[in-house]
Amino acid sequence: MKNNYVGIMVANPKLRKHVLRKYLQHNTTNLKLFCFTPSSINWKKKSVIGLYRSNRRWVLSKLSFPQVIYNRCYHTDQALIQRLETEIGSNKCFNHINQLNKHEIYSRLSKWLVDYLPDTVLYNQENAVQFLEVYKVIYFKPCCGHKGKGVYRVELMESGEIHIGLHYFAPDVIVGDVEQYHKNIQELIGSTPYIIQKGVELGQLNKQNFDIRALVQKNESGLWSVTNLVSRIAYTGSYNTSICEKTCLSLEVLHQLYPPEKVYAIIGTIYNISLRTAEIIETETSYHLGEFSVDFALDNDEQVWIIELNGKPQKDLYEGLDKQDEVYMRPIQYARFLYTI
Repeated sequence: MKNNYVGIMVANPKLRKHVLRKYLQHNTTNLKLFCFTPSSINWKKKSVIGLYRSNRRWVLSKLSFPQVIYNRCYHTDQALIQRLETEIGSNKCFNHINQLNKHEIYSRLSKWLVDYLPDTVLYNQENAVQFLEVYKVIYFKPCCGHKGKGVYRVELMESGEIHIGLHYFAPDVIVGDVEQYHKNIQELIGSTPYIIQKGVELGQLNKQNFDIRALVQKNESGLWSVTNLVSRIAYTGSYNTSICEKTCLSLEVLHQLYPPEKVYAIIGTIYNISLRTAEIIETETSYHLGEFSVDFALDNDEQVWIIELNGKPQKDLYEGLDKQDEVYMRPIQYARFLYTI
C-alpha cells in the first residue's frame, strides 16, 4: 500500500521550514507534506531525511520516498531527477527542469507566437553588431540567467557612441567604436552563453518601468490556468524590474494608464498567450512543469511582448496580494492529481 506523502525538494536545510510552512498553510488535500534536500537522500535504503509537522511540532526524521515530488531546487542535477523517477515512477516529479534556457524557449515559442516575441539570437560578434545597427537598443542576457543578473543594456547613440549599462539606463561604460564594444562585452560576459534581444521601448508608470508577470499553474484536474497577474515596478532610472521598488496587482497599474475596455483587452490577450505558451512548452519539449511564470512588457503602442519565462516562480512576490492562497494551493492540488493517476 502506497503512502500519501508529497516531498518538496529544496536546495538546502535552511529553506525547509520556511518553504514547508507556506504550503502547509494552503494544503486543502489529504496529502502529507514534507521538505527534504538532495543531500538527505539515502539511495540504498530508499529513504530521505525529511522535515514535517506533527502535533504542532516540527519533526525531522527518516521517511520513505514520497509518491510525488515538487522540485523547488534551481538548476537541479537531471541525473538526480532521473534516478528519483526510477524509484517513484515516471512523471511523478514536476518542475524537474526549472532553469529554462532562454534561446531554447525562444526557438520553441517563435514557431507559434513570433508576433509577441522580441527578435532574439545567440551572441556572437557579428550578431552583436548587426542587432545594434538595426535596433539601436539591445539587451544581452545569459541563456540560463535569472533575477536579472548579468543583463546588460546597450544603446547606439546618434553620435555613434555605444552606451553599455547594468540595471540602469545611465551607462556604466561608453565606447567610441566597434572594437571597444566587442572588447567590453567580452569582458562582461566571459565564456557564459548569452542571447541578444531586441530592445522593446516600454510603457512606463510615473516614469518607472513595469512588467506584467502571469503565474501559470496546473490545477487539481491537471489543466493549465492563470492564477494571477502581478507587476513589478522598477526603481526610477532602472530598466530592470527584477530589482523592483514594489509589487502590485497588474490591474492596479493598467487602470492608471488605460480606460477599462483597453485594460481588459490587454489582460485577455495576456491570459490567452500565457495558456498558449503552456500548451507549446508541453507539446514541444520534454519538460514536466506544474507551474511557471511569463514576464510580459507593454510598449508605447500597447503591444504585448513576451520577455522571458521562469521555471521557478518567485513566491514572495505575492505576499499580501489577491489570490495569494492559490499561488501555494495549486502545486499541492496538482501533486494530488499526479498521486491519483
